Amino acid sequence: MLRNCARHLVRHHFQQVIFQSTATMSSLTLNSVVDEFNRLAPLSLAESWDNVGLLVEPTSAKIIKKILLTNDLTNSVMQEAESSSVDLIYSYHPPIFAPLKRITASNWKEKIIARCLENKIAVYSPHTALDALKGGVNDWLAEAFGSNVASCNPLTTSYAAFPRRNCTHMVEIPVPFNPEGKKLVRSILELVASVPEARLEEHISTADGYEQMTIMAPEKALPSIIELVNQCSFANASRYVRIIRVEKPPIPGSGMGRLIRLSEPITINRVVELVKSHLKLQHVRLATAGNAENNMNVETIALCAGSGASLLKNVKADVFLTGEMSHHEVLDAVHRGTSVILCEHSNTERGFLSKWKEVLHSALGEDVQIDVSLNDHDPLQVV
Repeated sequence: MLRNCARHLVRHHFQQVIFQSTATMSSLTLNSVVDEFNRLAPLSLAESWDNVGLLVEPTSAKIIKKILLTNDLTNSVMQEAESSSVDLIYSYHPPIFAPLKRITASNWKEKIIARCLENKIAVYSPHTALDALKGGVNDWLAEAFGSNVASCNPLTTSYAAFPRRNCTHMVEIPVPFNPEGKKLVRSILELVASVPEARLEEHISTADGYEQMTIMAPEKALPSIIELVNQCSFANASRYVRIIRVEKPPIPGSGMGRLIRLSEPITINRVVELVKSHLKLQHVRLATAGNAENNMNVETIALCAGSGASLLKNVKADVFLTGEMSHHEVLDAVHRGTSVILCEHSNTERGFLSKWKEVLHSALGEDVQIDVSLNDHDPLQVV
């Protein structure tokens, strides 16, 4: 049965690919666009604390013809979206993060959400899913060092989602061929039907006079399953029940942050020049390690787009590259022998949108117009 399920999934996948290549892109619905967003940057990559995915959905059916990409959904970006009559705003940072208790005009974030609803503009946010993605924001930031990168690896590991939603365990139950066994089968099937996440994977006959039931289930369903088995009088059932915890497989190349090893050492001054050139900045903030000179050699660089202090804290590297760190976090780094380059939070993220625009354009087709916001910018400037 598992083999048949696998064949069905593969066939379904290729049917979807064929559909995507032959569908009329000008009639892309919001749901189909969101599905494509999720395929390109799976939301399972996002941090557990994050608020990602479709955040604002119009109540009526929506055809997506124009998309605006932005790092932050601010008032000026909202005005740009309204004047351009966009159908969807793709905001890297989620404009809804803390729960909203009301939507009023007295708070700027709430007012923006109200304007999106009034104009029937959908809002989608990928945030840390794009950070962790192989080829995502952090890999783009690492491109500052070009061909001198010998290796570039995530600082953490991302894992694929469970194959069956929140089914964390596989339960194997031997059931005898007798009336009590049939009763147990019915009871387990009723239980499985009552738990939305649970699924019957296999139900096969074995050579020793038993049926083998294999169930995928969330942890919360395990006590109920075992209770049903223990209610049976035959001893072998409860004795040979196997519960196997399902592990999420790691996704190679995906994870938060990056640790770069250069093929040849370069000076800290050269590192600064490359960062400024890549991010198109005139100024960055630099704290050199201990008594190091500006011509110190750099061989390793640990980076994290946005705010990287918590991720970089215990990483050993010659340089930390991120958007922002607190005063005391910078002091701690330099006293441990690591120089710090700060570029302001969104300056380490925004430039990726131009590259991501081409990825989205290729996936959605020529008939969907995709623009990067002209009004989006970091709120801080060095003057």
